[in-house]
Amino acid sequence: MTQKIHYFFKSNKKGTTSFYFIVLFIVWVLMQLFFYRQNGIVTNLEATKYINEANHFLTTGTYSSGNFLFYSIQILLIAFCIKLKISFLFIVIVQMLLNALSIICFYKLVISISKNKSLALLSTFYFLLFYYYHLYNTYLFTESLFFSFSVIYTYFLFSRKKLNLKNGTAILLFLILLYFTRPTAIFFIPATFLFIIIKFFPKRTFKIIVLSAVIASMGLFFLFNYSLGSGGEFDFLLPYQQEIIICGVPTIPSPHHIQMPVEKNSIQGLLYVVTQNFSLFLHLCIKRLSAFFGISRSYYSLFHNLFASAYFYFIYLVILLGIRNLFRKNNAEVWFLIANISLMAFTVMLSCDEWHNRFILSVLPFILLLGVISISNSGKQISPELPIKS
Repeated sequence: MTQKIHYFFKSNKKGTTSFYFIVLFIVWVLMQLFFYRQNGIVTNLEATKYINEANHFLTTGTYSSGNFLFYSIQILLIAFCIKLKISFLFIVIVQMLLNALSIICFYKLVISISKNKSLALLSTFYFLLFYYYHLYNTYLFTESLFFSFSVIYTYFLFSRKKLNLKNGTAILLFLILLYFTRPTAIFFIPATFLFIIIKFFPKRTFKIIVLSAVIASMGLFFLFNYSLGSGGEFDFLLPYQQEIIICGVPTIPSPHHIQMPVEKNSIQGLLYVVTQNFSLFLHLCIKRLSAFFGISRSYYSLFHNLFASAYFYFIYLVILLGIRNLFRKNNAEVWFLIANISLMAFTVMLSCDEWHNRFILSVLPFILLLGVISISNSGKQISPELPIKS
């Protein structure tokens, strides 16, 4: 068995690689056909508010609430279809094509990290295997676009060989695109900042981080505060009053009465809850992180829980087995990935986890890439291939 695995990784035949690509393509096509046949174009559930908001935007030229600004890409796409009387199938096709592009970018990311086509193909297949991540292609939610943009942006960022005005402008524009797809894209700002410093200014990393920390903190403070206080359905205090672990699901019959002397949907409100109710905060943090990384849900089927848990726990195990070698190479990339995962987990810890695991799904590619780096840097890597031009 070991010899077969050794041979698989050692193989570098063009015909074999092409065959794997064909298999991956067939799998992807079959998945898209299955999603479309099974779900059609999903315009209910969360999609309803985006469709309603698109109609409101076409009628008034504004959003009904400031928080919808951070979902503008999806809303404007829907508004475009409504205005031109085009079927929402147009959006589904756009989402599918971007998903396909993100999968190609993921493959190229693994190639650039591992220099091993076989590992890249296996990792990409494993990425496709978790179909819950990809099923949002037929939903008029923001997830499909955000998931795809995240991977495409990561590939673009990691493939920059130097930092100049052209690349800096492109990075900034990409970050703006992400930020107006979903507000959690704010995490890409500090992660990108960290990547750029470590990648392009390695000898001055500490000094630059220290000198830039104040400016970056002020900027993030403003953006985060604006996002929290932009209106809509968000209520930061509610998860603590009702001891919510999974968003929208209270765990106690009677809510706590927490008085807020400051604006509750603000960083000041967050700090007040943490400092004045620390035992409650710590109790909820542990349960929310367990829900976030633990994956399983009581309302999922046994198969769903077993499959999802086995899928993620395998990646966790791979990362843990190679954690001592994680920073041997690709330091900038590792810190970028860890920053994004940690910031998402931190947000869940402060608020709540999503009903369908969509929060951890948004960082699934990053967790997978950490696993790839763990394998690549382990020193026990199986017959690494020669450097490949991607």
